[in-house]
Amino acid sequence: MELQDFVSQALGDIVNGVKKAQELTGPGIICPDGLETDDALKAGISTISAVEFQVSVRTDERTGSEAKLSVVAAIVGGHMKGESASNSGHVATLSFRVPVRFPRSKE
Repeated sequence: MELQDFVSQALGDIVNGVKKAQELTGPGIICPDGLETDDALKAGISTISAVEFQVSVRTDERTGSEAKLSVVAAIVGGHMKGESASNSGHVATLSFRVPVRFPRSKE
């Protein structure tokens, strides 16, 4: 799986998971509206959170085209998930954070 597909799928799944949880629990329970107060922000509570990624990627060497970054392994929920392959290319570990504003649940 290419890195861009992995990141977009993971972020989409997280946001959709929050939306689904909001539907199951009812309004105002998960990520309620009104979290942007000074007191909430001082306590570290916000509708914006950084989603952290740690992935091992491989540059796939391709003749006549640009090299592609493919995800070899990723830390997901504290567990390593990945694939085994014997393709040629350089493997590197990338760590990065993406800020995400979660959908707010109105009462």
